[in-house]
Amino acid sequence: MITVSGKVVKGEAVGRTIGFPTANLQLAAKPRCRHGVYAALVTFDKKNYLGLAYFGPRYIFGQTRDNFEVYLFNFDKNIYGEKLQVKLLKFLRAPKSVKKLNELKKLLMADVAKLNDQVILVNRRDQILGIEEKTKAHQGKAKLHRAISIQLFNQKGELLIQQRSKYKKLFPLIWANTVCTDVRPYETYPVAAERRLKEEFGLKARLKPVFKFSYAAAWGRGGEKEIDQVFFGRVTGQPRPNLKEIAAWRFISLAEAKARLKDFAPWLQLILKRIKPSDIVIS
Repeated sequence: MITVSGKVVKGEAVGRTIGFPTANLQLAAKPRCRHGVYAALVTFDKKNYLGLAYFGPRYIFGQTRDNFEVYLFNFDKNIYGEKLQVKLLKFLRAPKSVKKLNELKKLLMADVAKLNDQVILVNRRDQILGIEEKTKAHQGKAKLHRAISIQLFNQKGELLIQQRSKYKKLFPLIWANTVCTDVRPYETYPVAAERRLKEEFGLKARLKPVFKFSYAAAWGRGGEKEIDQVFFGRVTGQPRPNLKEIAAWRFISLAEAKARLKDFAPWLQLILKRIKPSDIVIS
Protein backbone atom coordinates (compact mmCIF):
# COMPACT_ATOMS: atom_id res chain seq x y z
CA MET A 1 0.00 0.00 0.00
CA ILE A 2 1.15 3.51 -0.81
CA THR A 3 1.23 6.08 1.99
CA VAL A 4 1.70 9.81 1.53
CA SER A 5 1.70 12.70 3.97
CA GLY A 6 1.38 16.42 3.63
CA LYS A 7 0.09 19.67 5.07
CA VAL A 8 -3.46 20.80 4.42
CA VAL A 9 -3.52 24.01 2.38
CA LYS A 10 -6.43 26.18 1.31
CA GLY A 11 -8.08 25.47 -2.01
CA GLU A 12 -11.08 26.87 -3.85
CA ALA A 13 -13.53 25.24 -1.36
CA VAL A 14 -15.78 24.20 -4.24
CA GLY A 15 -16.19 20.66 -2.91
CA ARG A 16 -18.06 22.01 0.11
CA THR A 17 -20.78 23.42 -2.17
CA ILE A 18 -21.65 19.93 -3.47
CA GLY A 19 -21.37 18.10 -0.15
CA PHE A 20 -17.83 16.81 -0.63
CA PRO A 21 -15.42 19.13 1.22
CA THR A 22 -11.86 18.06 0.47
CA ALA A 23 -8.52 18.73 2.11
CA ASN A 24 -5.85 19.73 -0.40
CA LEU A 25 -2.44 18.39 0.55
CA GLN A 26 0.90 19.99 -0.08
CA LEU A 27 3.21 17.02 -0.61
CA ALA A 28 6.96 16.91 -0.20
CA ALA A 29 7.29 14.56 -3.18
CA LYS A 30 5.10 13.26 -6.00
CA PRO A 31 3.34 10.05 -4.90
CA ARG A 32 4.25 6.85 -6.73
CA CYS A 33 0.73 5.91 -7.70
CA ARG A 34 -1.39 6.16 -10.80
CA HIS A 35 -3.84 8.98 -11.25
CA GLY A 36 -7.34 8.33 -9.98
CA VAL A 37 -9.72 7.97 -7.03
CA TYR A 38 -8.90 5.69 -4.10
CA ALA A 39 -10.55 4.51 -0.92
CA ALA A 40 -8.21 5.85 1.74
CA LEU A 41 -7.29 5.62 5.40
CA VAL A 42 -6.43 9.05 6.76
CA THR A 43 -4.59 9.60 10.03
CA PHE A 44 -4.98 12.93 11.82
CA ASP A 45 -4.09 13.68 15.42
CA LYS A 46 -3.44 9.97 16.12
CA LYS A 47 -6.93 8.99 14.96
CA ASN A 48 -7.91 7.15 11.78
CA TYR A 49 -10.68 8.08 9.37
CA LEU A 50 -11.87 6.58 6.11
CA GLY A 51 -12.47 8.59 2.98
CA LEU A 52 -11.71 9.13 -0.70
CA ALA A 53 -8.39 10.35 -2.08
CA TYR A 54 -7.80 11.82 -5.52
CA PHE A 55 -4.51 12.24 -7.35
CA GLY A 56 -4.46 13.99 -10.71
CA PRO A 57 -5.47 17.22 -12.47
CA ARG A 58 -8.59 19.04 -11.32
CA TYR A 59 -10.39 19.19 -14.63
CA ILE A 60 -13.26 21.19 -13.19
CA PHE A 61 -10.83 24.14 -13.00
CA GLY A 62 -9.17 23.43 -16.34
CA GLN A 63 -5.93 22.47 -14.61
CA THR A 64 -3.26 20.20 -16.05
CA ARG A 65 -0.97 19.96 -13.02
CA ASP A 66 -1.40 17.16 -10.50
CA ASN A 67 -3.20 17.72 -7.24
CA PHE A 68 -3.71 15.48 -4.21
CA GLU A 69 -6.82 15.89 -2.10
CA VAL A 70 -8.87 13.81 0.34
CA TYR A 71 -12.49 13.73 1.43
CA LEU A 72 -13.01 12.31 4.93
CA PHE A 73 -16.23 10.53 5.77
CA ASN A 74 -18.15 11.90 8.78
CA PHE A 75 -15.61 14.62 9.51
CA ASP A 76 -16.21 18.34 10.07
CA LYS A 77 -13.10 19.73 11.78
CA ASN A 78 -11.04 22.68 10.56
CA ILE A 79 -7.67 21.18 9.65
CA TYR A 80 -5.99 23.92 7.61
CA GLY A 81 -2.27 23.82 8.28
CA GLU A 82 -2.46 20.37 9.87
CA LYS A 83 -0.52 17.33 8.68
CA LEU A 84 -2.36 14.29 7.35
CA GLN A 85 -1.08 10.82 6.56
CA VAL A 86 -3.01 9.07 3.79
CA LYS A 87 -2.84 5.36 3.02
CA LEU A 88 -4.31 4.35 -0.34
CA LEU A 89 -6.41 1.23 0.29
CA LYS A 90 -8.25 0.49 -2.94
CA PHE A 91 -8.18 1.94 -6.45
CA LEU A 92 -11.71 2.89 -7.54
CA ARG A 93 -11.36 4.55 -10.94
CA ALA A 94 -9.21 6.61 -13.27
CA PRO A 95 -9.77 10.39 -13.51
CA LYS A 96 -12.63 11.63 -15.65
CA SER A 97 -12.74 15.05 -17.24
CA VAL A 98 -15.83 16.96 -16.08
CA LYS A 99 -16.66 20.63 -16.51
CA LYS A 100 -19.74 21.02 -14.32
CA LEU A 101 -20.12 20.65 -10.57
CA ASN A 102 -23.24 18.48 -10.81
CA GLU A 103 -21.30 16.05 -13.00
CA LEU A 104 -18.52 15.96 -10.41
CA LYS A 105 -21.02 15.34 -7.62
CA LYS A 106 -22.54 12.39 -9.50
CA LEU A 107 -19.07 10.90 -10.00
CA LEU A 108 -18.23 11.22 -6.31
CA MET A 109 -21.55 9.72 -5.23
CA ALA A 110 -20.84 6.76 -7.53
CA ASP A 111 -17.38 6.43 -5.98
CA VAL A 112 -18.88 6.25 -2.51
CA ALA A 113 -21.42 3.64 -3.67
CA LYS A 114 -18.57 1.42 -4.86
CA LEU A 115 -17.77 0.87 -1.17
CA ASN A 116 -21.15 -0.75 -0.44
CA ASP A 117 -19.60 -4.23 -0.49
CA GLN A 118 -16.81 -3.24 1.91
CA VAL A 119 -16.72 -3.42 5.72
CA ILE A 120 -14.76 -1.36 8.25
CA LEU A 121 -11.90 -3.29 9.82
CA VAL A 122 -11.17 -2.34 13.43
CA ASN A 123 -9.16 -3.45 16.44
CA ARG A 124 -10.56 -4.46 19.83
CA ARG A 125 -10.77 -0.78 20.83
CA ASP A 126 -12.93 -0.08 17.75
CA GLN A 127 -10.18 1.97 16.11
CA ILE A 128 -10.36 1.94 12.32
CA LEU A 129 -7.66 -0.11 10.58
CA GLY A 130 -8.92 -0.19 6.99
CA ILE A 131 -11.52 -1.85 4.79
CA GLU A 132 -12.12 -5.31 3.37
CA GLU A 133 -14.49 -6.87 0.87
CA LYS A 134 -17.49 -8.14 2.81
CA THR A 135 -17.21 -11.71 1.57
CA LYS A 136 -13.50 -11.95 2.36
CA ALA A 137 -13.99 -10.43 5.82
CA HIS A 138 -16.25 -13.36 6.72
CA GLN A 139 -14.06 -16.16 5.37
CA GLY A 140 -11.89 -18.46 7.49
CA LYS A 141 -11.38 -17.06 10.97
CA ALA A 142 -12.98 -13.81 9.75
CA LYS A 143 -11.68 -10.27 10.35
CA LEU A 144 -12.94 -7.99 13.09
CA HIS A 145 -15.25 -5.34 11.67
CA ARG A 146 -18.04 -2.96 12.67
CA ALA A 147 -21.68 -4.06 12.77
CA ILE A 148 -25.02 -3.06 14.31
CA SER A 149 -27.85 -4.99 15.96
CA ILE A 150 -31.32 -3.54 16.49
CA GLN A 151 -33.90 -4.71 19.03
CA LEU A 152 -37.37 -3.25 18.48
CA PHE A 153 -40.14 -3.75 21.06
CA ASN A 154 -43.90 -3.32 20.71
CA GLN A 155 -46.25 -1.71 23.23
CA LYS A 156 -46.50 -5.02 25.12
CA GLY A 157 -42.72 -5.12 25.58
CA GLU A 158 -42.33 -7.97 23.11
CA LEU A 159 -39.25 -8.21 20.92
CA LEU A 160 -39.54 -8.26 17.13
CA ILE A 161 -37.39 -11.13 15.83
CA GLN A 162 -36.80 -12.51 12.36
CA GLN A 163 -35.87 -15.81 10.79
CA ARG A 164 -33.01 -15.12 8.44
CA SER A 165 -33.52 -15.89 4.76
CA LYS A 166 -32.36 -19.22 3.37
CA TYR A 167 -30.25 -17.19 0.93
CA LYS A 168 -28.02 -15.79 3.70
CA LYS A 169 -24.44 -17.07 3.42
CA LEU A 170 -24.09 -17.13 7.20
CA PHE A 171 -26.66 -18.54 9.65
CA PRO A 172 -29.48 -19.04 7.10
CA LEU A 173 -32.94 -19.80 8.56
CA ILE A 174 -31.66 -19.07 12.08
CA TRP A 175 -33.84 -16.83 14.25
CA ALA A 176 -32.14 -13.55 15.14
CA ASN A 177 -32.86 -10.05 16.41
CA THR A 178 -34.95 -7.45 14.58
CA VAL A 179 -32.18 -6.30 12.24
CA CYS A 180 -28.42 -6.58 12.00
CA THR A 181 -25.87 -5.58 9.37
CA ASP A 182 -22.29 -4.52 8.75
CA VAL A 183 -21.38 -0.84 8.75
CA ARG A 184 -20.25 0.49 5.37
CA PRO A 185 -17.01 2.55 5.18
CA TYR A 186 -18.86 5.87 4.76
CA GLU A 187 -21.43 5.21 7.49
CA THR A 188 -21.65 5.83 11.22
CA TYR A 189 -23.28 3.23 13.45
CA PRO A 190 -26.64 5.08 13.60
CA VAL A 191 -26.75 5.63 9.84
CA ALA A 192 -26.12 1.94 9.18
CA ALA A 193 -28.87 1.02 11.64
CA GLU A 194 -31.44 3.34 10.06
CA ARG A 195 -30.56 2.11 6.55
CA ARG A 196 -30.89 -1.57 7.35
CA LEU A 197 -34.09 -1.21 9.36
CA LYS A 198 -35.72 0.39 6.32
CA GLU A 199 -34.23 -2.16 3.89
CA GLU A 200 -35.33 -5.23 5.83
CA PHE A 201 -38.57 -4.19 7.55
CA GLY A 202 -39.58 -0.94 5.83
CA LEU A 203 -39.56 0.75 9.23
CA LYS A 204 -38.29 3.93 10.83
CA ALA A 205 -37.72 4.17 14.56
CA ARG A 206 -36.05 6.32 17.16
CA LEU A 207 -33.04 4.17 17.97
CA LYS A 208 -31.09 4.40 21.22
CA PRO A 209 -27.49 3.14 21.30
CA VAL A 210 -27.18 1.00 24.42
CA PHE A 211 -23.88 -0.90 24.46
CA LYS A 212 -21.16 -2.39 22.27
CA PHE A 213 -19.72 -5.86 22.49
CA SER A 214 -17.34 -8.01 20.47
CA TYR A 215 -17.86 -11.64 19.53
CA ALA A 216 -16.85 -14.33 17.06
CA ALA A 217 -19.03 -17.15 15.74
CA ALA A 218 -18.06 -19.81 13.19
CA TRP A 219 -20.32 -21.05 10.39
CA GLY A 220 -19.06 -23.51 7.80
CA ARG A 221 -15.80 -22.24 6.35
CA GLY A 222 -16.34 -18.74 7.66
CA GLY A 223 -18.14 -16.84 10.35
CA GLU A 224 -18.76 -13.55 12.11
CA LYS A 225 -16.21 -11.48 14.00
CA GLU A 226 -17.64 -8.14 14.99
CA ILE A 227 -17.64 -5.08 17.18
CA ASP A 228 -21.40 -4.83 17.50
CA GLN A 229 -23.23 -1.61 18.41
CA VAL A 230 -26.58 -2.53 19.95
CA PHE A 231 -29.65 -0.30 19.52
CA PHE A 232 -33.03 -0.47 21.23
CA GLY A 233 -36.22 1.11 19.93
CA ARG A 234 -39.97 0.83 19.59
CA VAL A 235 -42.01 -0.50 16.66
CA THR A 236 -44.14 2.43 15.50
CA GLY A 237 -45.53 1.05 12.23
CA GLN A 238 -46.53 -2.14 10.48
CA PRO A 239 -43.48 -4.27 9.58
CA ARG A 240 -43.13 -4.76 5.83
CA PRO A 241 -40.52 -7.50 5.60
CA ASN A 242 -38.20 -7.83 2.61
CA LEU A 243 -38.77 -11.44 1.59
CA LYS A 244 -35.29 -11.65 0.08
CA GLU A 245 -33.84 -11.00 3.53
CA ILE A 246 -36.42 -12.39 5.94
CA ALA A 247 -38.03 -15.86 5.89
CA ALA A 248 -40.43 -15.20 8.80
CA TRP A 249 -40.96 -12.82 11.71
CA ARG A 250 -42.85 -12.61 14.99
CA PHE A 251 -42.99 -10.89 18.36
CA ILE A 252 -41.74 -12.75 21.41
CA SER A 253 -41.76 -11.94 25.11
CA LEU A 254 -38.43 -11.29 26.76
CA ALA A 255 -39.06 -14.13 29.21
CA GLU A 256 -39.68 -16.63 26.41
CA ALA A 257 -36.68 -15.42 24.45
CA LYS A 258 -34.36 -15.82 27.43
CA ALA A 259 -35.75 -19.32 28.04
CA ARG A 260 -34.94 -20.31 24.46
CA LEU A 261 -31.45 -18.83 24.10
CA LYS A 262 -30.03 -21.78 22.14
CA ASP A 263 -32.68 -21.34 19.44
CA PHE A 264 -31.20 -18.00 18.38
CA ALA A 265 -28.19 -16.68 16.48
CA PRO A 266 -25.02 -16.39 18.62
CA TRP A 267 -25.08 -12.59 18.74
CA LEU A 268 -28.70 -12.47 19.89
CA GLN A 269 -27.92 -14.96 22.64
CA LEU A 270 -25.26 -12.58 23.94
CA ILE A 271 -27.57 -9.57 23.68
CA LEU A 272 -30.44 -11.34 25.48
CA LYS A 273 -28.15 -12.16 28.39
CA ARG A 274 -27.58 -8.42 28.89
CA ILE A 275 -31.11 -7.11 28.34
CA LYS A 276 -33.01 -6.13 31.48
CA PRO A 277 -36.77 -5.48 31.68
CA SER A 278 -35.95 -1.80 32.30
CA ASP A 279 -34.19 -1.67 28.92
CA ILE A 280 -37.39 -2.40 27.00
CA VAL A 281 -38.46 0.63 24.96
CA ILE A 282 -42.24 0.96 24.86
CA SER A 283 -42.72 4.73 24.69
